[in-house]
This record gives sequence, structure tokens and C-alpha cells, in this order.
Amino acid sequence: MTCVGVILPALFMALGQLPHLHPLWLATVGGGIVGFSLLMPIYAWSLGDVRWLCGAYALVNLVGLATWPLAWMGPAKAEHAPWLWMCLGVAAVCAAMATTVAVGFGYTIVAALVFGGVRMTRSGGDLDALEAMQDVLTLLVLPTALLLLIQFFANAVEELDATTVDSQRVEADRAIDRALNQQRTVLDAIIHDRVMTTLVAAVQTDQPRGEVAALARTALDAVTEAGATPDLGQSLTPHQLARLIEDMVESVCPQAQVSVDPGSAGFLISAAVASVLGQATREAALNVTRHAEAENVTIEVSARIDRGDQQVRVVVRDDGKGFDPGDLPENRFGIRVSMTERMSNIGGTVDIDSRVGAGTVVSLLWIGRDQRPTDRVSRRRASEALQSVLRVELFLFLVWLVVGIQVLVGLLQAQATGADPPVLSALALALVATAIAVRRAGERRISNVEAGLVVLCLTALSYLMNQVVQNTPMAGYGTWHSSVIMVLLITVLVRGRRALAWLGLAIFLVQAAAWTYRNQLGPDVFIDVAFGPLLWLVLATLVLRGVRSIGEQLVRVRSASLQNTQAMAESFSRLVLREVWLTELRGQIGPLLQSLADPTHQLSADERDACRVLEGRLRDALRAGNLVSQGVSDAIQAARGRGVEVVLVDNRGSKLPEAVRRTTLRQLEQLVRSSTSGRIVARTAPEGYAEAVTILQVDAERNLTTIDESGTVTVRKT
Repeated sequence: MTCVGVILPALFMALGQLPHLHPLWLATVGGGIVGFSLLMPIYAWSLGDVRWLCGAYALVNLVGLATWPLAWMGPAKAEHAPWLWMCLGVAAVCAAMATTVAVGFGYTIVAALVFGGVRMTRSGGDLDALEAMQDVLTLLVLPTALLLLIQFFANAVEELDATTVDSQRVEADRAIDRALNQQRTVLDAIIHDRVMTTLVAAVQTDQPRGEVAALARTALDAVTEAGATPDLGQSLTPHQLARLIEDMVESVCPQAQVSVDPGSAGFLISAAVASVLGQATREAALNVTRHAEAENVTIEVSARIDRGDQQVRVVVRDDGKGFDPGDLPENRFGIRVSMTERMSNIGGTVDIDSRVGAGTVVSLLWIGRDQRPTDRVSRRRASEALQSVLRVELFLFLVWLVVGIQVLVGLLQAQATGADPPVLSALALALVATAIAVRRAGERRISNVEAGLVVLCLTALSYLMNQVVQNTPMAGYGTWHSSVIMVLLITVLVRGRRALAWLGLAIFLVQAAAWTYRNQLGPDVFIDVAFGPLLWLVLATLVLRGVRSIGEQLVRVRSASLQNTQAMAESFSRLVLREVWLTELRGQIGPLLQSLADPTHQLSADERDACRVLEGRLRDALRAGNLVSQGVSDAIQAARGRGVEVVLVDNRGSKLPEAVRRTTLRQLEQLVRSSTSGRIVARTAPEGYAEAVTILQVDAERNLTTIDESGTVTVRKT
């Protein structure tokens, strides 16, 4: 639309030059400019690619300017600059849109130099070199400022593409942590109030059997009710799938490190698919713990779109002893049921690559089309990018850039015309008005008094410049003050004083009209002077209105994003509750509680011992979650059976860093398994202590193992 808006005054300016131009040039260059200007909004409205049209528009303008002297057929020198100058600024932007901003800068320089050369020919007005250089500077300044804005905008959008997902991920992780804590609190209450109470009652021989059975049924009902979550309709991102897998494998393989391929696509994975992938991955990690004797285990989640298909791959890799897949029984339950059949049910596959002594790689692959790509909220990116671009430093730089170059042009004019006092006074007013307009720009809106002073200075500036040249049209450089007025009125508009900005423009237009009428100049001269400020202030008003609209949309989008994040976090936490915590809990307590719930079943001494052991395991998990994994719990159970006293104390108040926790669980399990007597006390320190974990082993001698916040292990005798 800008091209169409520019071409109307350009054609009006061209009326006096058309009879002196070659018809073939008019048909090709003039027709091309008009045609491409009209086609661009049509293609844009139809969502077509306008880049080739932008490139064609820029090329036709440059070719037309370069061939202007050849097309000129007038007997005398031209009285005005070639009418193409009004299109060159827009053409520079079109060149940037068609290619890159750097090409747009190059185009601006080349076009300005060509224009200066044309101005020194008969077809351009036969100016001397000094006058032509002033026109070159005038033509350079506005496209340069606009291209700088475009470059900053493009950089901001590119940076936001890399950071927006991360910030959303942090926000989602916080919401997930809150939701998980709520679900964990509910589950811990069930374990403590229902399950552990039942187990303690079962250990007591004088407890009536009917009361124990009632407690057991109540505990089973509570676990069943906790697992009866609403429909898990919310889907997961690849990052959240990795988080789910991390939670599912943590208890069976604490040394596993889960990561997401940074090049993963941003689509959603259904809760059903995520559940199966998590269960299959857990089985693969459990096999590593049971059979591989591995030191390092990595799990990588990646998501790709290939030919329209969504592909999710989970790769479990260990450096253990490996095996020959050919020796694996076909009916091995863990691989056949827990991995292969589960993946087959969702249309997935399992691939196992292993060699003796070379570790094992298990690859789980799911391919489907059931979810739409995630919406990255383009309005939000655009709004934040705009805010990044319009920071104060850039705004001040552009204002002073435009004013500074125009002041230079004014100084050259003063030297050329000899009208030193009026021009120098006008230059001083331009600098004063600029200083007032940008004063404290980053802190507040401009005040009405300050905006009024700017308008007053610009009015006086315009009056002085109108007195410089009498009875003759101004040369292009003679209208330097119109660019200063334009940029300062836009500054007043941007800083919140729209009415005063438009008042200043109205005063300027009245002054320009009076000047042209008094000096009996044609309407083309009035357009030459007034076109720039009027066009750019209108565009600035439309842009600010669009920014306000984007701001309103941003508030709504953020609100919707917050609600969606919360809903996804609650869905994720319910999925973890059902697929991880309750699954593990049922595996621990299910068979024993079923026996306890039968009032006719008489408990044996072994069953009472099993209740006592299970109650101890659950108590450890509740009191010292940072120090417990399935392997550690198994080792503690066996050690207590050998007479070793094991005490776990968790003072952390939050989750240990992952590296510290892996090291702690490995060290604790090794110490507990190797102890045959004595006492072991493992303790986490509150956050901020240099030693995150201490493990005291008292046997024939006292050994203290400490683990700091970086995961470094130190062992010393005490």
C-alpha cells in the first residue's frame, strides 16, 4: 500500500516532465512502476509471495533512474529533480524485502549516487557538484534510518525465535513443579495415613483381624481413587515427554541422564503415546540396572517431521557389558511385553543394537499424525520483537541521525546561498527542538509544555526557511527542514502527544501552502515540500495504532498461554501420578494389601515381617526422598536384614542437583551393600552448605563421605 500511496504524488510531480520523456521509457519504466505498485497489495491480500514483485519494483526504479538522461528529450534543462526520487526510498525497502537488509543498504547508496550523477546532467537540472551532493545526502537519510529499523527488527525476531521457546519452557517447568508438588502431597498423605497405618496395624499381633482388613480396603480404595484421574486430553511437548521419562526412570536407573535433541520439532505428543514411550523406556532402563553393569546411561528424546509424518524417537544408550541379541530368548517377558508389544500397540517399533563388551543401544520409534504443530504465537513474537527494536538507544540514534544529516545539508545550503543568519538560526532551532523532543525519552511521556515548545521551534524554523528562497522553487536540499520537522513531529507522536504532533503538521502545511502561493509556485512545489512529513506522520500513526492493537492482543495471548500452561501442567502431573508414582506404589504394596484386605486370611510371621520391611521402605521414601531409589531401597532392606542400622535424614527442603543426586545414590548404595554390621547415617544439608550430603559409616572404624554441590566425593576417617 505504501507503493500505491507514493505513486500518486509521484505521478502528479511527473506531469510537467512526461512530455519530455521518450515514450518507450515511459511505457517500460513508468508502466512497470505503476503495474508492480498495484500488483503488490493484490498479492499480499491473497497471501502470495511478493518478494519477486518487490525486487522487480526496485530494479525498475534503479534502471529508470540510470537511463533517465537517455530518456530525456526536452530542449532545455529540467526545472525539477526527476520524479523518480519520490519512489527511491520505498524501492530501497523493497530491495531489502526481496533479498537482505544489506542489499537494501547497498541499493540505497547506489541509487543516491546515481541520482546525484543524474542531477548534474541537463535532464536532472544541471546542478553543480556541491548541490548534487546535498541531494545525495537528502536521499540517503530516510531510507537508511528505515533500513536500520528493519535490521534491528529482523535481529530481534531471530533472537526471539531462539529464546521464546526456552522462556515458555521455563514457565511450563515451574507450573509442572507446582502441580507435581500438589500431587505428591496428596499421594504422601495416602501413603502415610492409609497405607503405613495399615502396615503398622498388621505388624501388631493383638490388632483384630477385621480391623486390619478394613484398613487395608480403605487404603486400596484410596490408591484406586487417586489413580482414577480425569481424561488425560492434554498433549505433551518433546521437552515434557523427556521430563516424564526422567521421572519414570529415576527410581530404577538413577544414573540415567535424559536430554532433548535441540533440533527437535515443536509438535505435540498425545498423552497415550507419551505414556507408552515412558513405560517402554523405563523397562529399557530397568534392564540396564539389572543386567548391564553400566557406569553411564543416556536417554535422548528427539522429534522430527519427515514428509508430513511426526516421528518421536527415544534412544537409551549404556556403556555396560552388552550382549548378543541373537542369544536373547524370543519370549523374554520384559522385552516382548513391556517394550515390543507396547510399542506395537501405538504403531511404534523397538530396535536393539548390542555387542558383548560394547554396550547396548535401545531405540524406540513412534510415527504418527495425530497432533497439530504447536502454535508459537506469532503475535506475541512480533510484539516482543517490536518492543526489543524500539528501545531508547536506537530511537535516539535514529532521531539524531536524521537531524544531523539534515543539519549538514542546511550548512551546505547556507554556504551556497550566502543566507547565513536565517539558515544558521534555523539550524540552531532544529538542534534545540531535537534536544527537547528526546529529553528523558526512556523515563516518561513528553509533557505538553515540552511538546508545545517543539512545535513552536519547528514553526519558527519553517518560517525562517521560507524567507531564505523567494520567488523561486527550492532545490531538493533546500527542503532539508521538512525532514527535520517530520522526524521531530513523529517523535512527539511516539512519546504520547498525538494532538500536538498533528497540530504541528497542520501549521507546517499552512506555512508551505502560503509560501508557494506567495511566490506563485505551482502545486508540484507544495507537494515536494509537504509530501514527506504528511506521509510519514500518517504511517507513524498507523504503526502506533497497530502497536496498541498488538499490545492488547499480547495481554490476551499471555492470559490464554498461562491458562494453557496450567492445564498442561495439571495434565502432566496427573500422568506422572498415574504412570509413575502409583504404578511403583502398586508394585510395592498391591499384593500385600490384597492379602491384608481378606478378613479370612490369617497372616503368617513372614507376612508380618514383610509389612514391617515395607513400612520402613515407605517411611524412608517419605522422609528422605533425595536419598532413595529402588536400588538404594533394596540395598537398605538387605542390610537391615543383616543387622545394619541405616538412618536417612533429608534436610534439603528441595531436590538435589541432578549430578549430586546421582553421585549420592551411587555412593550410598555401594556403602550399604558392602556393610555387614554397624551403622550408616546419610544426611542432606540445607541449601547453601558447601557439603550437600554426608554419609557416616560406623563399623570397625568411622568413615565420613562428603559430596559437595558440584558432585565431588571426598572420603576421610574420623
